[in-house]
Amino acid sequence: MVIAVLLAVVSGCATAGPGTAAPVSTSAEPSEIALPPRPREVRIDGIDPCSLLTADQRAELGLDGRPVAYTSANGLFGEASSCSIRGTEPREVSVGLSVVTDRGIEIITSSGGVTDELTGITVAGFPAVLARPTRLRDFCSVEIDVAAGQLLDIQFAQGTRGQPIPQDHLCRDAQRVAEAAIASLLTR
Repeated sequence: MVIAVLLAVVSGCATAGPGTAAPVSTSAEPSEIALPPRPREVRIDGIDPCSLLTADQRAELGLDGRPVAYTSANGLFGEASSCSIRGTEPREVSVGLSVVTDRGIEIITSSGGVTDELTGITVAGFPAVLARPTRLRDFCSVEIDVAAGQLLDIQFAQGTRGQPIPQDHLCRDAQRVAEAAIASLLTR
């Protein structure tokens, strides 16, 4: 489960309005995922992932921890500038945001090594993939195609095993974080 490595460090609409995520296609086979074209390119070179969520957005999402920057490194995304933010109220969660500037969404949609259940979605009109792990059920992620060869990786996880959160809720909240991050990115 390749996408789960990032966590260790810390159906059929094609369009959606700003701030929404809408399913595009569902497939267990990555090579079968069809994504719509991105509405425009939004280059993320030099973007601080900790700046992708404003203080108001973090409060609305229940993320009351201090953003912590780090560089993640794994086989799927290589080295990426990343940020981790914890939340304690109303539940314990952890969010990871990574700015991947040297690999595009194809790494997910055409990678035979991804064992997650993948669903094509849109986030504010941008093509994205919701990755639902089938083995580890304590997190969910959204990969957003923002530019050729670039993507945003959003991971949303429960913060403690003692307080389990249903994976459907984690996936819903991963999409909410993705929507907020894109909204913030588009205001730059």
